[in-house]
Amino acid sequence: MIKDQLIYGKSFCAVEHSYTNEGKEVYYCLQLKKQKKELQVASSDQFDDFEALTAHLKSIGQQHVVLIVNNNQVLSKEVTGVNDNLNAFQNAFPTLSATNFYSHTHSTSEKLFIAIVRKEIIDNLVNTYAKASIAVVDFSLGNLALGTLSEMLDDTEIYTSNALVVITNQQLTSIKSKQFQLEEYTINGIGISSNYILQLGAIVAFYLQKNVHHDSENLEEFKQKRIFNLGYKVALVIIFFGLLVNFMVFNSYYGKVNSLNQELSIHRDAKNRLKALSVTVQKKKKLLSELENSSAFSVAKYIDQILTDIPKTIVLKEAAYQPVIGNLKKGKEARFSNHQIVVKGVLNNNIDFSNWIDEIERKDWVQKVSELSIAKDRRKTKSNFHIVITIK
Repeated sequence: MIKDQLIYGKSFCAVEHSYTNEGKEVYYCLQLKKQKKELQVASSDQFDDFEALTAHLKSIGQQHVVLIVNNNQVLSKEVTGVNDNLNAFQNAFPTLSATNFYSHTHSTSEKLFIAIVRKEIIDNLVNTYAKASIAVVDFSLGNLALGTLSEMLDDTEIYTSNALVVITNQQLTSIKSKQFQLEEYTINGIGISSNYILQLGAIVAFYLQKNVHHDSENLEEFKQKRIFNLGYKVALVIIFFGLLVNFMVFNSYYGKVNSLNQELSIHRDAKNRLKALSVTVQKKKKLLSELENSSAFSVAKYIDQILTDIPKTIVLKEAAYQPVIGNLKKGKEARFSNHQIVVKGVLNNNIDFSNWIDEIERKDWVQKVSELSIAKDRRKTKSNFHIVITIK
């Protein structure tokens, strides 16, 4: 049941090629749809040309039909006393060759009904439908499709599109062609017009009872195409789903990788900053160590000796040990003049100043004394001096 639904879907359709009481060709199309396990009439339409019919079939999404050929190209007869189709054909049409015709029979307890049509007519119709992308999965001839419904009917007379069919004891007893009368019937809960009753019988016979009246080649070809199309679509869905899952997984991992890369970048930056800070700290530690290693007592002793030997003609303004080089700036590392004492002051006597410098240079802890500047002030009675003492 599920397989049938995959192949045929939920819509079933039959088209009858018939004729009116004026002899004009007409097409009757019936579509049934399965809803809640019941068949309901979806559409029943009449067309005067084939192009309008195929356009309608496409508009309702119908890709497969059961064809009923019930026009003037079909020959129908009743035969008694035979049980097989070949003898029925020979008895009914002794001058015709069975190899050139398609036949459809319906047998009862008393007689056998047979309808025939030339093979090229059916083959051309099947090809014409195929060019319109509509598959003919089976076909029925004449009014014999009504035989499928006979078991659902009591003794009655049923009009089709162009005949009157008599049913007795739920069996066909006679078919009178060229009888035109429009009637409404209710069969197994389905309301149906006489112009569409053969289509109902063909739908029940083929789609529900699985009766195939003729060569199943067209049916098998349709099934193969349908299975291929379904398989192709399923394969595409599976591939798409696989790609979607792969994309989602990749996107998830890609997000995690990005997150880890960001964390790694943050850690790397923090490590670099920590490394730079460590270098700065090490420099400061080294400087502090150097400052600490320099004996505060020795420095004080050196400055004390400078002050003790200073002449009265010299006045000191500043004495600094390891002074800062340049100006201090925010965010810039401070640099110091290592192992140096800077002395600034005022002198009144150049000779005393020179003797004092000589006295300093003779100290065993002094490497050299540099006179950076000696400048007279505005009154020219005193001179400002700036010397640097380098410690061994």
